[in-house]
Amino acid sequence: MAEGAAKKAIKGLPKRKLAVLRKLLETERVTIEAQITQLDADFLDESWKARSDDDAESGSATFERERMMSLAQNARALLSGVDRALSRMDDGTYGLCESCGEPIDINRLEALPAAVDCLDCRRKAERSAR
Repeated sequence: MAEGAAKKAIKGLPKRKLAVLRKLLETERVTIEAQITQLDADFLDESWKARSDDDAESGSATFERERMMSLAQNARALLSGVDRALSRMDDGTYGLCESCGEPIDINRLEALPAAVDCLDCRRKAERSAR
């Protein structure tokens, strides 16, 4: 990314606001890591496994296993996004849309500190995904 774009992002986000957003991301990171640890422990606990050959119980156990795996996968994806946002803060590109390079609205960053795209690019991506 061009150096001018990085300066543009820094100018758009006062240091105080950037510090608040970093704290939010770091707190979210700790929370997500705790969730992942708990989900992994629950999965290893195996209390969700079927205790008999009953089809209904076996189906419930399969559903529970898949639910835990999905939750863990989603949590890991969220953690990756948080880590990416923290890296962008460190390299001076935080607050810039990864698609168009324009600054992301501060209200969007406050609502979703790990956002990597502006609202216009997010809408375009959602429309093209349909």
